[in-house]
Amino acid sequence: MVALTAVALGFAIYPITEPGSDVINSDWPAFATGAKIAMTNPTHLYDIDVQRRVQLEVTGGRRLVTPGIQGILPFLAPAWVALLAVPFEALGTELGGRLWILFGLACLALGLWLASRPRPISAALPGFAGVPTALLLLNAQLDGIVVLGLGAAIALWSQPFLAGLALGLTLVKPQLVLPLGLALIAGRRWRVLAGWAVAGVALTASYLPLDPGWIAHFIAPAASTVQVIAREVDLAHMAVYLPGAVQTYGLVIISLAMSAVVLWLAARRRDETAIAASILIAGGVLASPHALPADLVLVSVALVMWPRADAWDWVILSVGALISALAPAPVPVVVALVVIVRLLLRQSLLPAPLQPSTQPASSR
Repeated sequence: MVALTAVALGFAIYPITEPGSDVINSDWPAFATGAKIAMTNPTHLYDIDVQRRVQLEVTGGRRLVTPGIQGILPFLAPAWVALLAVPFEALGTELGGRLWILFGLACLALGLWLASRPRPISAALPGFAGVPTALLLLNAQLDGIVVLGLGAAIALWSQPFLAGLALGLTLVKPQLVLPLGLALIAGRRWRVLAGWAVAGVALTASYLPLDPGWIAHFIAPAASTVQVIAREVDLAHMAVYLPGAVQTYGLVIISLAMSAVVLWLAARRRDETAIAASILIAGGVLASPHALPADLVLVSVALVMWPRADAWDWVILSVGALISALAPAPVPVVVALVVIVRLLLRQSLLPAPLQPSTQPASSR
């Protein structure tokens, strides 16, 4: 616990002390670019040529070391993410980027704590001190907000509509929660779905005054995130090796098929809500049409929620995340498949922990 606490403190301190070049070489310039265009030229949010010019302004003319698309790291998230990044970008690229990373870490920590309740806060510590958190930090990614949405929904589960509103936070990366959405539909959790839908409508409408056609502009560029060279951890990524004419169909079919498998595994534990939800969350990474190594932090949430998680589960997750971040494609997909399928099988097949007996022991 002392070692995990030290690692967690290191993660919290690093955004304050990291070199400015690390801030630039994360995904923050993409979000800063989206924020700046939203405030200056909102109808061209997904125009790659405009993004290229603005991103050079954001980075002060510095080129990114990390691989990008068409020479830049483009903004391809939903438009409301650009609005979320506006106050951070207004503080400048470096300061805004550091605070953006700290904001994501704070969301992650709070979400893990909410997901681990009513157990002690120490139960959430391995989730924050793992390699997936380091990847989230280094890439300045949005998964902390997704985790906060999941944790808040779990905490508010007795109030279904509010739980659905909390799930609205997952819509910064909606592709990661496909099995969860399908499970809510299959389980006829209409009040939760109503809250989720209200949150989605509100987020969608938030950018419409700036660009009424942003949804149509968003769809086509979003597909460019799926590339052969990308270190993806979702099974649907294997569709990139199909002929070009059928890649999109292959991606959709694989994603839906994997979601169906995850739903079936979760249904085996339908009487244990926390374990079923844990299966849906971890399986959502593998079933997603687009997931990167930093998204494995959702598997950390699943382990925090599962009372039978042991040290080996955490070690295997961290080692798998590290390999996925460093190895070329398609190795990350294979590693994620091993890590997540192992966890899903353990969660769905292991019996629930035995409860202490209240009956006196028999004597011979």
